[in-house]
Amino acid sequence: MKISKLLFFLAISFVGLSQQTTHNPYSAYGMGEENYSEQAASMGLGQTGISYFDSTFLNLTNPASYTLLGTGQPVFSTGLNGHLSFYEQGTQNLFRGLGQIDHFALGFKLKKHFGLTFGLKSFAKRGYNIQETNMAGTDSLEYTYLGKGGLQNAFIGLASNLLKLKSTTLCVGANVGYVFGTSTNERRSRLINGSNVTGGVDYNTLRLSSLYIESGLFLRQQFGKRHQLVLAGTFEPKQQLSATKDEFLFFGIVGNPNSYDTLYSSERVTGKVTSPTRLGFGGSYTFWFNDLRKNNTARNSELSLHANYSMSTWSEFTTTFSNNDALLDCARMNVGVQYIPERKFLENAVSSKFLERIRYKAGYFTGSLPYAFGGVQMKEQGVTFGIGMPIISQNSLSSLQFGIALGERTTGVENAFKEQYIGLQFGVCIAPGIYERWFRKRKLD
Repeated sequence: MKISKLLFFLAISFVGLSQQTTHNPYSAYGMGEENYSEQAASMGLGQTGISYFDSTFLNLTNPASYTLLGTGQPVFSTGLNGHLSFYEQGTQNLFRGLGQIDHFALGFKLKKHFGLTFGLKSFAKRGYNIQETNMAGTDSLEYTYLGKGGLQNAFIGLASNLLKLKSTTLCVGANVGYVFGTSTNERRSRLINGSNVTGGVDYNTLRLSSLYIESGLFLRQQFGKRHQLVLAGTFEPKQQLSATKDEFLFFGIVGNPNSYDTLYSSERVTGKVTSPTRLGFGGSYTFWFNDLRKNNTARNSELSLHANYSMSTWSEFTTTFSNNDALLDCARMNVGVQYIPERKFLENAVSSKFLERIRYKAGYFTGSLPYAFGGVQMKEQGVTFGIGMPIISQNSLSSLQFGIALGERTTGVENAFKEQYIGLQFGVCIAPGIYERWFRKRKLD
């Protein structure tokens, strides 16, 4: 419990810091670069969080999963992610690397048929630095475009069993969140003429502060003792988010705010930002190899296949402020496979080896992004790998999760902007041991 508290407050400290979390130039559009809510456990599985359920894992992608938590077995989850990007356009190359706290959340069983989770997770992020030089007669004009900031989602989620039978489970859930944060866009322009560094600066700040709703459901059907099918879906409706905007136009020594003279200012203008509709669905099939024999020892192996499809109608994105963003609808397809040599690692902790308790994962994803370059929509694809390692000290359900994605974003047009990246995810799920159940009533004999 002391470790959980320590991680909890560390997460608050880090997430509360103003930090740059992306270098993607396309994060200048919309609300910033979209966060797909994937955690380390599902990232290595092709990013199939919509249909990936497990009682030892707190799935924030699909809130219906909260009902799977065991009574007296809460799960605290936090994660770190890193992004190593290799940008290329024509003959120019650039490398950038970043890392951040991704989320922290606590989930537990509430009564017999309910699950409750609350926490904080990333919603969108902005960060870019672009320079451009144009000739103006015998002189040159230098333009610099800067952006930073991001949005967070503080949420509380509730899930319930609509149907709970021996071999059939139907659950629904929803998160009610409070999206907040600040993002800035800055455009600098100056005439390159010897030591002259004066110029103009257009600076605007957008602040969001609004409720946000996410929902999910899943149906789990077991066939006999060795087969299980899961069908799942998530839905986020188009929503009007409350926002305020500040805009300033300065003149002075570019990069030195103390020298700026204000030419124009517009502060605390209220308005709305319309978020896109998001819809996702998928399924998984699990096969159990009961009593598989290895070296005269029974093993209970598991093989599962996962597939997800999701779409976002970014063409619906609008703001009541002046906005020239032209975003496109996009869709993603994700597939993954997981193999567990020994799924009953607690019962067979003495006889099973460490490598037999690990969850081995691999996957593939492909899809489109809401941005276009030269009139051609950007595409994204990549492969993923991951492992999940249970921590069986004191027979707890705690685990460490690792995920890695090797991806590429491009239009396929020659000399167009392209990004190749390595995405890294590290997650920690902390749960009490079997004999250390929390939140249970104790009685005296």
